[in-house]
Amino acid sequence: MGLLVGGLGIIAALLVPFMPVLAKSTTVSWPPEGRPAESTMALFVPYAPEQVHVELPCSALRSGQQRGEPTTLISSHLPGRPTDGFALTTDDDRVLVLVGGREVFSTPVPVGDCSVVLDADAGGTTVRVGDQVRTDPHAHVEEIFALATDLAPRDASALTVRATTSDWFSNTPSAPKVVLIVIQLALATGALALLASADRRRRTRTSDPLTRRVISRFRSGWPPRAVDVGVVGVLSFWLVLGPVTPDDGFASMIARQGWLTGVPSNYYRWENTSETPFALAHHVLEPFGAVSGDPMVLRMPSALAGLLTWLVLSRGAAPVLLPRMSRALGIRALLALSFLAWWLPFGMGTRPEALTALGSTVALACAVRGATRTDGHALLGLGVLAAGLATAASPIGLTSFVPFLVLAPRILRRLQERNPARPVWSSIPPSALLGSVTAVGIIAMFADQSWFGAARATELHRFYGPDVPWFQEVLRYDNLLGFGPQGSIARRVPVLLTLALLVCTALLLARGARRLPGMRLIHVAPACTAISCALLWLTPSKWTHYFGAFAGIGAAALVSSIILLAVACRRWQQEPGAVVIGLIGTGLAVLAGATSFAGTNNWFLHSHFGVLWGHQPLRPLNSPLSWLLLAGALLVVGLLRGRSRPGAPARMILRAPAVLATAAVVSSVGMLLVSFAVAPLRQQDGYSLGGHNLSRIRNGANCGIMDELVATPEVPSGTLNPGEGTDQLRGFTPGAGSASDPPGTATARWWWGSLTGGAISTGSMTSRWFSLPAPLPDREIAVSVAGRTGDGNSLTLEFARSHPDGTPRPLGQRLIDDSYKDSDKRATYPTDHVITQEPQDNPDWRTLHLDSRAVPPGADRVRVRATDATTDPTGWMAVTGPRIRAVVPLRQFLQRSGSPAPTYVDWSMTWSLPCVRDLAAVGDGLVQPPRLLFNPPDSLKLAGRAAYEQAVGGSFAGVDELGTRIRVPTRLLGTEDKPRYEQWGHVETVDYPLRTDGYDTDTTWTSRWGWHGPPRISPPLAPTSEPP
Repeated sequence: MGLLVGGLGIIAALLVPFMPVLAKSTTVSWPPEGRPAESTMALFVPYAPEQVHVELPCSALRSGQQRGEPTTLISSHLPGRPTDGFALTTDDDRVLVLVGGREVFSTPVPVGDCSVVLDADAGGTTVRVGDQVRTDPHAHVEEIFALATDLAPRDASALTVRATTSDWFSNTPSAPKVVLIVIQLALATGALALLASADRRRRTRTSDPLTRRVISRFRSGWPPRAVDVGVVGVLSFWLVLGPVTPDDGFASMIARQGWLTGVPSNYYRWENTSETPFALAHHVLEPFGAVSGDPMVLRMPSALAGLLTWLVLSRGAAPVLLPRMSRALGIRALLALSFLAWWLPFGMGTRPEALTALGSTVALACAVRGATRTDGHALLGLGVLAAGLATAASPIGLTSFVPFLVLAPRILRRLQERNPARPVWSSIPPSALLGSVTAVGIIAMFADQSWFGAARATELHRFYGPDVPWFQEVLRYDNLLGFGPQGSIARRVPVLLTLALLVCTALLLARGARRLPGMRLIHVAPACTAISCALLWLTPSKWTHYFGAFAGIGAAALVSSIILLAVACRRWQQEPGAVVIGLIGTGLAVLAGATSFAGTNNWFLHSHFGVLWGHQPLRPLNSPLSWLLLAGALLVVGLLRGRSRPGAPARMILRAPAVLATAAVVSSVGMLLVSFAVAPLRQQDGYSLGGHNLSRIRNGANCGIMDELVATPEVPSGTLNPGEGTDQLRGFTPGAGSASDPPGTATARWWWGSLTGGAISTGSMTSRWFSLPAPLPDREIAVSVAGRTGDGNSLTLEFARSHPDGTPRPLGQRLIDDSYKDSDKRATYPTDHVITQEPQDNPDWRTLHLDSRAVPPGADRVRVRATDATTDPTGWMAVTGPRIRAVVPLRQFLQRSGSPAPTYVDWSMTWSLPCVRDLAAVGDGLVQPPRLLFNPPDSLKLAGRAAYEQAVGGSFAGVDELGTRIRVPTRLLGTEDKPRYEQWGHVETVDYPLRTDGYDTDTTWTSRWGWHGPPRISPPLAPTSEPP
């Protein structure tokens, strides 16, 4: 019976990816029915359509011919622009057809029938002009950004364009597939029931039912102990005040796509490809993202996963792995600290590692319990179910099966009912039942997706990358040891310490440590962690995020190693080999601790605002000397105790790695909690993620960083008019003397520079007086400057009040200087070789402002005073006359200007702007052109502009292909004395030369087998070599 149920369950699951699905197909038609044939944008993503059909009547061709100039009859780009799509043009009485950037057909316009028909698909392109036909199997339409023409709407009205988008992932299961899924789930449920039934037969009469024992096991720790309360408190703290991980915005947008379109696709890049087949984590997040974009709401699944992981680890796995000591308060506290050291830097976010860590921990607990019990078959079934679902959440979930690999001999004996006389094949029926339960993971992967869709998604992911070969696994540790968010102190500590102690554990196990009392299963968690880290070599990307999948087993491994060292120091204190292991472990622990705390407490983008040690190591823990002193102190204690207790020095040497590791874990968790607790306090006058969440709890909804942003647009007639006096110039020249012209026109009416006399010249200037209007709270005074404003030079605004005699009476001066923002004025990492007090070198024009509150009361005149007192090549200065700018809260400014929708928010900033919900739609193979852009600071490089880059499959590549960006001047409040936080990002509006919705769409559903689908018309562009 078991073989039949299990075998059928496995077969059913394997058939599911290949069962028929209803595939969605979207066709774009132009011109739209009932509307004029006006050129329009049409952003296809994927860029290449499935097929294109163009019909150009003879009348339209004649109209273009009569224009007497080169005329674009129809094109997939702006008229006259080169394109890898298609273009039909006429010039000099010839008709030219271009497809895929190559000439397909060129012929004189026929005298009679001159209609043109173009058909392009994966098989190539066929063009008919009159009665002439040309076929090119190598010409493919590789992109469509627009449907544009030079013809007047009346002349183009008879044109016809139909293009089917390449939408490979919009599927819904067919009725036969749904039936098969139900059958497989029923068989998996039956398999679990048969496993539980086998357990009941093996259970003795005196034993309690499994359910009762499990409940009693959990009740044994309730009401909650202090350690559990502490874990819950820290997870709650981190839910509110914790940082954003680098991919939180990306993952939350994938989940939002799944909710809106039914496909968990990459909204920003990879040509909007699906995350199939590893999309379970995104499906779990979908309803939360539908409710709100607030970080606390989006983090709730990971917070719940963290709590469940702790409960399973402390109640399920630890009592079996550490049977004699897991309930001791000190051991539980150590386990909690180790878990938090692993979980806090990796687990609280929207990436799938949180669910994967939960699945691997459940698998570990069920595997060790199932392998050590005569009635553990059902537990094994629950374990493989968790592992299968973890794999559906992320490919790194495959490591959830590692506990079953480590315990395979024990499990095999259990499946043989511990009877060596029974043949090995007797374990096949229960193994089939376990396989049927495991196969539920396949159902989670392919319930609404096909094998074809998964294969196409994998193909695009591999092409655009990252697709790093296995032998470059060192890059992961290069990231870990770097100074970006991938390698913060908190991420280094659990990984490096665990790896260091794994070496000691391996050496102790080689000496037979499993024979020590209570150490029979001490090897399981360390072995699982070591094998899991080895399996990371096979992943195509080398980010440090994936370590988060080991939060449960990694914490268990760390504690197991510490306890093994503590036990071994008592039992083997007289063995020289054990002492050598202690010395090796001490050296590795010192190296791991110093290396970990030599990093920085740096976090992604806005998350580091206000955080302590954000760009500095944690002194003195960054020095190996500090850890050596601690190890030396332990040895001294051992020597002193050795006078009365023989063997104490050897015990202390063997115990030293455990003590050092414990100290590092405590320091790491403490550093995180303290640094993020004080961040909102340090940023009371500015933005912090924790402050935003606290404000939401106290006051309700807010808009994150937007509430701390102001727009500073120029105002009409804002340039001040000259008044009394004349310019007093020495070494400054009016209208000259800078490396480039000042920006704009109004700001450049009055300006002066000192570069005309050469770089080594000096000088000073005092401008004429300018009339100053009465100060307003929503206005500021601004000047544009280039060159050096400090470091030996000076720039001030002098204020005065006019008198009846026509002589302004000075009221005071205000210094205008931005040299304090230079990198040499900031705290840097100790090993960064920065020249202290390096003179300012900033030849670009920029705007400096003075708040209206700084203007002396009664002032109605202002003039510019500048001194160039430096003679080095970059010591010149140029400055414009003063002007007035508006200071408007950004939300208010966007509302006043009729904030254009839809909006694009970069993946790195979605959590900082939770109230922006009218986002540009991406789906059905089309992209809605955004009118308003929120982009990250330039420091993100390619990662911050990837969505606009066709070379990496950016979904919004058409924005820069067709549009013109206009930056809105903004400023983040609270950064006047914190220039490191000044570069928060950018707000830009986009102007397009064409309308954005001048076409019709039609959707159809077609049934096709799971292995079948339309081929790509052509390979995509070669990806960039710069990593994201």
